[in-house]
Amino acid sequence: MTAIHTPGHASDHLCFARPDGIVFSTDHVMSWSSSIVSPPGGDMAAYVASLRRMLLRDDFLYLPGHGPPLPNPRPYVEELLNHRVKREQAILRALHNEPHTSQALVDRLYLKSHPWLKRAAERNVVAHLLKMRMEGLVVQHGYCWRAKETLSDPR
Repeated sequence: MTAIHTPGHASDHLCFARPDGIVFSTDHVMSWSSSIVSPPGGDMAAYVASLRRMLLRDDFLYLPGHGPPLPNPRPYVEELLNHRVKREQAILRALHNEPHTSQALVDRLYLKSHPWLKRAAERNVVAHLLKMRMEGLVVQHGYCWRAKETLSDPR
């Protein structure tokens, strides 16, 4: 087997590929849900890069750490990547209107009501915010975040 470094969910995350196109995708790509990316060990920029790295491969079956086997994984990995891009765009749109805390963004952007799921969603939002801060798109003031372009707004 070949170890594939796929940081994002965790900084030391690995997938394991067999020569026959079967990959143990562990927590990087699960067949039933997207992974939690929880800073400081989780890194959204690394997670997105790792998804793109997996799309360069020609594997036919993923065996995740959670959930059933995932045959023909490429469309699902593309869907995960698109979901992360769309979530980031939604966060940025919300921050263009007014500053928000990560919890307020979860309340605005997610339909989750179970406390554990809301907490997991918030960790993903924080990971997106940290990625966007690194890219110069958002800034943080205490617990509030806002889009960088709106800093001169008189609000």
